[in-house]
Amino acid sequence: MRTATATLVARDLAFAFDRRRVLDGVSLQLFPGQVCALLGPNGAGKSTLIRLLCGRLRPDSGSVRVHDEDPAASAAARRRIGLVPQRLALYPHLDVLENLQTFARLAGLDRAVAADAARHACTTCGFDEVAAQRVGTLSGGWQRRANIACGIVHRPELLILDEPTVGVDLPARLAIEKLLVDLAADGIAVLITSHDLDELGRICDRAAFLDGGRLVAEGAPEALIREAFGDARECVVVLGTEPDAAVAERLRTMGLAPEDPDAPLRWRGLAVREELCQLDDLPALEWQVRRPALDSLWHRMFGRPPERAK
Repeated sequence: MRTATATLVARDLAFAFDRRRVLDGVSLQLFPGQVCALLGPNGAGKSTLIRLLCGRLRPDSGSVRVHDEDPAASAAARRRIGLVPQRLALYPHLDVLENLQTFARLAGLDRAVAADAARHACTTCGFDEVAAQRVGTLSGGWQRRANIACGIVHRPELLILDEPTVGVDLPARLAIEKLLVDLAADGIAVLITSHDLDELGRICDRAAFLDGGRLVAEGAPEALIREAFGDARECVVVLGTEPDAAVAERLRTMGLAPEDPDAPLRWRGLAVREELCQLDDLPALEWQVRRPALDSLWHRMFGRPPERAK
């Protein structure tokens, strides 16, 4: 039974733009050391929710508390939050350490404390060897890590990240994943949005699905997946060419459907053990059988693969 005090408590949040309801009764809790994935299609309300949680918007109704303080009204509460936007929020003409010192000062730390905080964040995020290098000369992956470092330089208790690995290669993505896991292990509560569901499946211990401004599912990923799929296995078949009518009918009989009806090359669905033997003689480039994962849950909820961030 969890005994720690929640870092973040959002209750019954509602918000509308120009009388259009964007959020409707959203509640969310996040505890120290948790990594929570905030998921949903474009337009689901994720960005608005993040702005409410950071105190940049006030809800029409409901409340947000970061350690019992309202971030919209309390500067102390806002200092407990680190926000890492999707777009790089860095000064490219400054070096890494100078960027960190600048963001520490912007977070309200005095000059001496900011210098110590910058050095600590530099070490935490693995920048010691490139601390004197101008950010604009770093690779995309290093710039993404610098973006995170600037979000944690003031040692927040809640870290919110919007697509922190968009546009980076696999080694850089794995380095960022490890960094986020390490930050959570140090007690930071982490809320992350991403369309890379494989990545989120590796690092998150909670998932919250938004759709149409409502929280439609929330909980431990394994529990959500088990509730949705039981012991079934997911099957994905990749074809080299569009199937003829006979092959398409076989796939549909197995319970599979094309991910994109206009380009029916990838077929997905649940299959029972007795049907798996039918895969051998399909004209497929590749087929996979696996336990359903977060992307399977997404596909069931929204009927399409997640949109990739640009």
